[in-house]
Amino acid sequence: MTKYANGYTKHTAKDADWTSGHRSFFEYRDLELGDATNGEYYAQVIRATGPLTEGTGHHAHDVQFQWVYVTEGWVEFDFKDVGRIRLEKGDSHYMPEGCHHELMACSEDLEMIEMYSPGKISDVKIPDWRK
Repeated sequence: MTKYANGYTKHTAKDADWTSGHRSFFEYRDLELGDATNGEYYAQVIRATGPLTEGTGHHAHDVQFQWVYVTEGWVEFDFKDVGRIRLEKGDSHYMPEGCHHELMACSEDLEMIEMYSPGKISDVKIPDWRK
């Protein structure tokens, strides 16, 4: 990331690292928004490294804002009080604070951009609302 005295920052794709992370079937590219905003926001590119063979379990995230935009492939979620949702290339969704969900499936070519605030995220496990 290049950061200028006035706060402007630039993240360059050719210099970016892909790393393992929260989900074993994904790899992640930090877009360095957390560094640019002193941890107020975070943005990353997520791409599948293999098939998703089972759901991730019912959970929510401890963030106030979460947004996803699909750039390649598709991904399916199940949301409490909404049902199963499929996002395809060009689709996006906003998940409000405490939104109960489960990641159910994705294509092997899935790539998506995720943003959240504050700039640190973790899962909060919850009981299965479908039972």
